[in-house]
Amino acid sequence: MNELFAKGRTILRQLAAHGYKGYFVGGCVRDYHMGRVINDVDITTDALPEDIERIFIHTIDIGKVHGTIIVLVEDIPFEVTTFRTESDYSDFRRPDVVTFTRDLDSDLERRDFTMNAMAMDGDFDIIDPYDGMMAINRKVITTVGESTERFGEDALRILRAARFSSQLEFKVDDDTKRAMLKHAENLKYVAVERSVAELVKLYRGANPSAAKVLMAETHLIKYLPFLDQVDEAAFLKSNVHSLECELALQIYQTPKLKETLHELKLSNAVKTEILSIVNLLKMVDSSSIRHLAYDFDDRVLNITKDTIVKNSFLQIGNRMTRLESAIAMKPKLPISDPSEINLDGRTLMRLFEAQGGRWIRTILSAVEREILAGQLDNDRDKIIEWVKAHVEFEAGNIKIAEK
Repeated sequence: MNELFAKGRTILRQLAAHGYKGYFVGGCVRDYHMGRVINDVDITTDALPEDIERIFIHTIDIGKVHGTIIVLVEDIPFEVTTFRTESDYSDFRRPDVVTFTRDLDSDLERRDFTMNAMAMDGDFDIIDPYDGMMAINRKVITTVGESTERFGEDALRILRAARFSSQLEFKVDDDTKRAMLKHAENLKYVAVERSVAELVKLYRGANPSAAKVLMAETHLIKYLPFLDQVDEAAFLKSNVHSLECELALQIYQTPKLKETLHELKLSNAVKTEILSIVNLLKMVDSSSIRHLAYDFDDRVLNITKDTIVKNSFLQIGNRMTRLESAIAMKPKLPISDPSEINLDGRTLMRLFEAQGGRWIRTILSAVEREILAGQLDNDRDKIIEWVKAHVEFEAGNIKIAEK
């Protein structure tokens, strides 16, 4: 038995011991019956949030007003949510009113897709009032009830349909697809961070290319930041398996898109990786193998190589050979970054009896080039000897002599 279900059953048992019902619910039930890896397990119950806090010792209130309490079992968190119904969604994101209920079917009825509207008790018996198992067997994504109502409630569900089509390799049924197209414009009301989280999962799925076709057919890309500026043909042409590579490839093809990258509110680390891939694609034909190996980390080198392999229009000249050579050379470089140079600014200031300034960076850059070229050992004494022999310093002005 999956460890998460084993731990989760202790929660169901404790709820039952206090006179309440409890069930596994949603994606974990779907994935259990599909034999997929399960990373988290959600629980639904007729116990009210205050009852959940009373029954369990270790709890965290993450959304009591909406009925959700985290219950910790041996430091493993489980979201335990009270059965609920929801009113209108006037902002296309959140229900205006949440009402707790004692009826499991009413709780399942508010969920997005039939495959996610199933519950399972502690004996692993399934409760499936909306034919979720039929949808799974047919490999079809269909909403619970009227598609236009479900997407009108929460526009993020439109993007979730595309994400599930990639992850599960399911097709979206015709009625659901028509509703996606009808409500696509409402994606503009969804927080960027929520949309990006779905896109990240979509691109990591088994079939992002099929999901991209769906996104184009239903006009989702017209209402997503950054992607709304991307040429549809370029979007469909790319073959990538991460959002970062998609963004990098589109910027490489249309450089002005770099100006809209900030709209996605990505972390600085992610933006740096994206722009590094773009720069490597630009430089791979012209920079020396040694500098390609030195200027880019292993991850960027390998991601870029994989991107070129998957996209024939990038396979220009001897790019693959150059990248493979750079990857092979990287572990053999004398230094991997400037911090490994056995010389620092303080030593240079003492050597020239001068205050710090830009001249230090100039000398260190020259030393870095010599070490990378194999003309100078990364040895402190030898570096100082080289500096004395090649650097002329006077009143903060320096001149680096040629060999």
